[in-house]
Amino acid sequence: MAMGTGELILWPHLVSKFGLGILWLALIGLALQYFINQEVARHTAATGESFFTSSARLIHYIPLFWIVAAVLLYVWPGWASALGTILARLFGFGSYLIWSWLSLALVLIITFSGRTAYHVLERALKIIVPLFLLLLLIVSYHNLTPGVLLEALKGLVNIGYIPEGIDMNVLLGAIVFAGAGGMLNLATSLWYRDKGLGMAHYVGRITNPITGAPEAVTVTGQDFHITEESLARWRGWMRYVRIDQGLIFFTLGLISLVLLSVNAYVVLTPLGIVPEGTNVAVAQAEIFAAQWGALGEKLYLLMAYLMLFSVMWTVIDALTRIITDIVHTNAREGALREQFRWMNSISIHHLYYGLIVCIVFIQALLLPFNQPLPFLVLSSALGGITMALYTPLLLYLNLFKLPWPLRPGIITICALLAGTLFYAFFAFQSISATIGG
Repeated sequence: MAMGTGELILWPHLVSKFGLGILWLALIGLALQYFINQEVARHTAATGESFFTSSARLIHYIPLFWIVAAVLLYVWPGWASALGTILARLFGFGSYLIWSWLSLALVLIITFSGRTAYHVLERALKIIVPLFLLLLLIVSYHNLTPGVLLEALKGLVNIGYIPEGIDMNVLLGAIVFAGAGGMLNLATSLWYRDKGLGMAHYVGRITNPITGAPEAVTVTGQDFHITEESLARWRGWMRYVRIDQGLIFFTLGLISLVLLSVNAYVVLTPLGIVPEGTNVAVAQAEIFAAQWGALGEKLYLLMAYLMLFSVMWTVIDALTRIITDIVHTNAREGALREQFRWMNSISIHHLYYGLIVCIVFIQALLLPFNQPLPFLVLSSALGGITMALYTPLLLYLNLFKLPWPLRPGIITICALLAGTLFYAFFAFQSISATIGG
């Protein structure tokens, strides 16, 4: 389940300003990402490889673009800053910077506490996400009426409505980051690989070089041999992916996004409040304090912290994995081997754990500075551009590089083609609005 910028900040901001009628765009964004995630998982289950490794065979120098795009999208510590603001308000003392640094340090402490990086993340999220959902349901039960929920349902099917005056950069960011978005969808292949899905079972996992026994990790994947028995296993793997992505990612993601947006609409719109950035969470907490007292405020702030901490950790892990996978693979094979050969002697395990320390340290250094507006605009546009680029690449890989019985069906093909056009259109609109403005 992917939650964070879109659910807690961008969609509540837009809904508070323009109403519930725009929720259909969130539904489309999540639906398209369901199919993207399914196809990323399909490719990894069939080959044992990440999308980054396979796409480099089609376009030799594209790994450099993936690294630059991932860094531009995820290096800025916006989540850590928001977490620091929330904790300073929750406890009533201390600078937001101190709390932000402590939150970043907590990521490292938890990451290094287990033998396998992915399993530590997975186990922690199995606690954090249900607790967040429980708190969200409690807040919604006391705050929402059947009438406003019906209005939200109407907004989900209000297809085609785009209000005048809406900021296309913010709208694109909200669509792209509804769910995972940007490069996080591609990181799904790395998480499924470490989980050992399908042929990834044979390629090895990233383990903690301090507390875990190192595993051999192959650079390339494994061949899938077509037999009746292997196809039966394949159907089981894809059934697991559809349940994982359909129930946890899409259904719970949509419920969370809608409830957070409707809560913002109910408590902020009547007062004419349209908070910006991380102030969405703090502004809503103030309203809950006025309605429920200190307990309501603390409850909402705790819920917001759990949600944003989970997404910050997920994003840091994803950025680290993307760079690790590309550098480790290209240092050993491919057109970029000469450029990356100086990393050839470093194991993937040391590379991942060393990089995550470096990324957290860089984010800690950037925390005192406000994110530049041009950087923020670039991030939202870049997220749409990367999705418009990798969606057709993913479709091509799965249609023409996988054995026939493993290829996607017509519904998935149409969904990915529609997604390509959808993201390209909104990326173009965002860039045009930026240049024109």
